[in-house]
Amino acid sequence: MYPLPLQKLIELFGKLPGIGPRQAARFAFFVLKGKDAYVQELIASLEEVSSKIKTCAQCYRTVEDTGTGQILCAFCKDTRRDHAMLAIVEKEADMQNLEKTGAFRGLYHILGGVISPLDQDSPRRLHLRQLHERIKGLLASGDAAFEVVLATSSTTEGDTTALYIEQILAPLRTAHPQLKISRLGRGLSLGSELEYADEITLRNALTNRR
Repeated sequence: MYPLPLQKLIELFGKLPGIGPRQAARFAFFVLKGKDAYVQELIASLEEVSSKIKTCAQCYRTVEDTGTGQILCAFCKDTRRDHAMLAIVEKEADMQNLEKTGAFRGLYHILGGVISPLDQDSPRRLHLRQLHERIKGLLASGDAAFEVVLATSSTTEGDTTALYIEQILAPLRTAHPQLKISRLGRGLSLGSELEYADEITLRNALTNRR
């Protein structure tokens, strides 16, 4: 058994995605043996992230809080983007990956996860209510065509999430015929994670959305 403070650090590293006990211990010992300047820099960086990093009030992308009022990311503030298109993604890494393709110039909405068929509470942890209200407000602002792109991963959880969103948006679709709901084309192989797809595959998926 390691000393209690070191064991606690190992446990904290072990909570990171994809990190097992052995790798967590390696991280902990690296920090332990690191120079004081590195450790202090790491502590300062964690404190700064905790105090200054917030989420966009519209799309939930991470953004630095500059203390100037409502927090909006660069995408949501950009009037040059197509505000008649909204891509719904599971996590911010998916949004960044889609953006790299250059094939999408609309807005984004980050759910913050997916719906698990085995977890009945999973929908409550996502930004679904905010999504509904956001789309409702955008539709109320005019009669122009508006498209929602369900850009979830081609996995069981991703497909379940997309189907759930289609269901909660069905009343809006009935009330607003100009609302179009599409999904990424099957340029993505079954079971693939959007975060790890290459740019060409994502570009084809966006072009062939249905």
